[in-house]
Amino acid sequence: MGIYDRDYYREDTRWSNPFARSKGTIFLVLLYAFTFVAQVANRVDAREKIGEDPLTPNMQLDVKKTLAGEAWRVGSYALLHQSEPIFHVVFTCVFLIWIGHQVEDLYGTKEYLCFYVFTSLLGGIAYTSVGAFAENTPHLIGPSGAVTAVLILFALHYPHWRMLFFPIWIVVAFHVFVDIAGIASGQASPAKTSVHLAGASFAFLYHSYSLRVSHWLLGSRNSGSSTRRASQPRLRVRQPALEPEPATANTASVGSPRVLAPDQVVNEHLEAKLDEVLEKVQKHGKDSLTEGEREILLRASEIYRKRRQSN
Repeated sequence: MGIYDRDYYREDTRWSNPFARSKGTIFLVLLYAFTFVAQVANRVDAREKIGEDPLTPNMQLDVKKTLAGEAWRVGSYALLHQSEPIFHVVFTCVFLIWIGHQVEDLYGTKEYLCFYVFTSLLGGIAYTSVGAFAENTPHLIGPSGAVTAVLILFALHYPHWRMLFFPIWIVVAFHVFVDIAGIASGQASPAKTSVHLAGASFAFLYHSYSLRVSHWLLGSRNSGSSTRRASQPRLRVRQPALEPEPATANTASVGSPRVLAPDQVVNEHLEAKLDEVLEKVQKHGKDSLTEGEREILLRASEIYRKRRQSN
C-alpha cells in the first residue's frame, strides 16, 4: 500500500489542499505585495509628481550606511522590489507559488520561513562584506539570496524536475556558471554575485548535513539535536535478519526460508514507520513531528515521487 492509499492520508485536507500547507508562502506573497504597494503609493509627492518613495532609501542595502551603524539594512533590503518595471515583484511571487511552496511542503512552515529569513540575512551580510572593499557599490534591493537558496534546495531534492523543458539541475548549473563567469570577466558586480553564491552554498550545506535553521533561530525542544544530526549519517533503513518461515499443516515439506528482495524489505520497513508518522500528523499536525519523523516523511515522499515519474 502506498502513501496516497491510506485513508487518514486522503481524509486530511491539509494534504489535498495546497493552501493549507503553504501558509508561509502565502504570508511572503502578501508581505511583498503590501510592501510594493507602499513603495508605489508613496512615490507621489504633494505636487502630484512622481518621485522617489521614502521607503526605499531607508530600507535598501546601502553598504556605507550599514557599516555606519544602520544594521537593519542587511535584512530589510529583501522586502523591497523595483517599482519599475513591475516584473521584479511578479517574478518573486510567481517563483514562491511555483517552487517555494513545494519546499515549504517538505520542511514545514516554521522551518521554511526560518530558512528564508536566514538566507536573506546571509545574502545581506555577504553583500556588505564584499562591498566594503569595493568602490561605488550600488544599493541592493530584492530577495535574490533567499530565492537562489530555495531554488538550489528544491533542485537537490528533485534534480530531474523540468523547468522550461530542461532538468532543473541544468538550469541551476547555468545560473551558477553565469555568476562565476561574470566575476571572472569583470562584467558582474562581485557584491551582487556574492549574494547568489552565499545562498547557493548554504542551501547545499543545509541539504547535505540535514541542518535545521529553526533550531538556531527559535531553539528546539531537543537541544543539540541539530548538532548531533550534522555529525551523523542521514537516515538509513537497515535490512533486518531474515528468519525461516514456520512450517504449517499445508506445507508438503520443509523448504528453504522465504527470502525478500532487499528493496522490498526496506520499503516494508519504511512503510511501517510511515504509518506511525502519518497517524501522528493526523492527530497533532505536521509541526509536532520530530527530526527523525520528518526525515522519514521526506524520504517516503521522494521514493513515491520517483515511482510516479517512472510509471
